[in-house]
Amino acid sequence: MTARDQHQADQIFAEAMDRPPASRQDYVDSACGSDDDLRHEVQQLLNHYASAEDALTKTQATHTFTGSGEQGHVDLHTGTGGRIGTCRLEGRLPDDSLFERWSTVREEGEQPSTLLLAHQRLTLEDARRVVIHAEALLRLDHPGLPRVLEAGTVDLGRGPEAFFLIRRADGSPLASAPATNLGQLRHRLGLLAQACEALQELHQHGLVHGRIDASRILVSDDNDVCLTSPGLLQTLASAVPGSPAAETIREAAGRAPERLAMAAAYLDARCDVFDLGRILQVWCEGLDSSLADQIKRIATRATSHDRNQRHRNAGELSDDLKNVLNPTVEVTDAGTTESRLTPMSIGIIALVAAVAGFSLGALLL
Repeated sequence: MTARDQHQADQIFAEAMDRPPASRQDYVDSACGSDDDLRHEVQQLLNHYASAEDALTKTQATHTFTGSGEQGHVDLHTGTGGRIGTCRLEGRLPDDSLFERWSTVREEGEQPSTLLLAHQRLTLEDARRVVIHAEALLRLDHPGLPRVLEAGTVDLGRGPEAFFLIRRADGSPLASAPATNLGQLRHRLGLLAQACEALQELHQHGLVHGRIDASRILVSDDNDVCLTSPGLLQTLASAVPGSPAAETIREAAGRAPERLAMAAAYLDARCDVFDLGRILQVWCEGLDSSLADQIKRIATRATSHDRNQRHRNAGELSDDLKNVLNPTVEVTDAGTTESRLTPMSIGIIALVAAVAGFSLGALLL
């Protein structure tokens, strides 16, 4: 199934969930028409939700843990008793304002992962909503996003709490200081374009990262880019509007101006775009060149106080960056070509054309 088809299935699923349970199947049949593959995908989403809802109704949690940090491992089980696997706890990682974090190895030979346990108590309805959002995270598979291996809610005796098990992202944080020269700026722009592509994968699934800054964009030795915490903050903020996640988004410094006025549940991809624009603004400080001026214009649009003037998602912003990094000749509506060549290139072409015209004239005499 293509990304476009998956997006359509997600939309039909969301619309079906807004209808009474008795009418959901009729709506799905009508919306999918003769597309059996699309109907199957939507039905799978409905089945996942029904299973999670059933588990929540009976146990108020989708998963259970056995074992402890002192024992050196935790066994992860579904609400119906199925065993997911053993997480060997290698050590406690620094907590942040939202998660208790453990370094783990899920199975021998598996890539190291991180167990995140949310610092909040969930009501039954909140837990159900977290599971719905987590379903979207579990389907994500993009090289620029650490894989979410398992997600749901668990009751450790304090009520249902959200947890996520994700593969660890390795690398050094993207530079946050102003660029010192154009070569450095151009290199960073290439890396940020990669980050935009990873963010676009979230945006296509209706998810928002919610906390983008240079420290959350990791760059490997091979210049591969990976985002940390793929949409986790926004997932909890959307599912539980009054949660610490929502407050973290509202209080984060330097973020989009409307975040103080809007509920976290209504934040969309243009808030991530704002954060990317702020990174671009800092990088261009003190640089005076055609390239820097073009990037400043892109950043101005991305950080516009009128959110409707911004790029709609990270994909649009990535296209703008690529067009600056790799200028092309475009065809306008009038059928003429519009050159994006540099002034020096245009001058050289004009000189060659003049010489060619003189030679042709001499031959015709």
